Amino acid sequence: MGEEIFLALDIGTSNIKCGCLTLSADILVEKKEKFPLVQFGESFEIDVIVFFDLIKDLVGQCLSEIQDRTKKVKALLITSQANTFVPVAKDFKPLRKGIVWLDERAKAEADCLGVKLPGYATYSGFGKPLSGLLASKLLWLKANDPQVFNNAEFFPLINEYLVYRLTHSFYTDTTSFGMSGMYDFVNRDINGRLLQILQLEKSNFPQIANAAEKSALISEEVSKEWKIQHRFPVYLCGNDQCASASGAGLKDHGDITINFGSALVLFSITKSISKNMGIDQIAGKYPVSHDYFLLSYEPDFGLVIRSLKEKLFKEGSYDLLFQTYLDYPDVAKITPRLSEMQLDFKTNESAGQFCAGIIKYYIDQLKKHIADVNQRERIKNIFLSGAITKSSVWIQIIKKEVSSKAVINNQENAGLMGALNIYLSKN
Repeated sequence: MGEEIFLALDIGTSNIKCGCLTLSADILVEKKEKFPLVQFGESFEIDVIVFFDLIKDLVGQCLSEIQDRTKKVKALLITSQANTFVPVAKDFKPLRKGIVWLDERAKAEADCLGVKLPGYATYSGFGKPLSGLLASKLLWLKANDPQVFNNAEFFPLINEYLVYRLTHSFYTDTTSFGMSGMYDFVNRDINGRLLQILQLEKSNFPQIANAAEKSALISEEVSKEWKIQHRFPVYLCGNDQCASASGAGLKDHGDITINFGSALVLFSITKSISKNMGIDQIAGKYPVSHDYFLLSYEPDFGLVIRSLKEKLFKEGSYDLLFQTYLDYPDVAKITPRLSEMQLDFKTNESAGQFCAGIIKYYIDQLKKHIADVNQRERIKNIFLSGAITKSSVWIQIIKKEVSSKAVINNQENAGLMGALNIYLSKN
């Protein structure tokens, strides 16, 4: 019998990655597809049927390229973006398109929850209810599409929907569900007051366990479709940012990781759930240990940078985009607003100065996030990850402006490595 292998899925906002890994963290095969995001205006949605078919095809491609077919799949490990969900019927048939975490339609509902949930910051992992949270989006759905809301039996996050379609079991993990705004970290249960406001029951939501501690076997029909002769367990290994942090090198208190992906995320370990937080911070259960995490973020960083690259440097590289920061050091910072960015410039110089101003904004925000974390616990090590770290100019800027000692591990594959780390920490 050949060596056992692990399948790992990293469901990000830009891409879905699938890897076949050995126990020693060697990646035998890796495949990637774009996350099937549909945007119209400020709304972001997903067809979860298309999403599930894409996942099946992606895993099937990975398995088909394993040259040694005697290798046995030990488990499927899943990490995923937070707060993307879909309302489903009792048989898990979707009742509408899924709503992605980037969607901002629930601003009024978030404000409403802020009034109805006094003390929210002391138990939720958030400074206040945000429009991107599952909690706020459910209230929006209840008010704006009551027929779908009332007909829905469950409201699974995208990783919970996937695991049900793969195993016919409905479960989740405290890390992913803990970032939904629905969880009470003091009582370690779904927020009872929030259930009352939404007029929902615990039965509308999945069983909750710590990351990588609960599993169910892959269904017979899926294993046959993947041409695998045995059924293997499927584990939920927490949020994609948590997995990326672990895969990038995060181990101890004083370590931080900075991920430059669709969002700019700074991630650190804390001994207890953080309560004194800004609106651009999230606290939750760290999946590797008994600790918690503090996550500071700029949600649209990668989307803005990609937009600048595709529209102003289409024939060039990210290095050319980031070089503008070095070429125009004296420009004022510009606060990016993705939906309002007008990118028609008369000269290359004005375009370059605009890009430099946007980059300066993100550098300044990153410095503020680092200073805040350093006040809470002295920073010892900084690890970098994410696709944008492939830009040598960006790394030059980061090492100059933030830390010359920053270390890059795994870059784009940190999430896959982290999923394996999380599984091994519990099994």
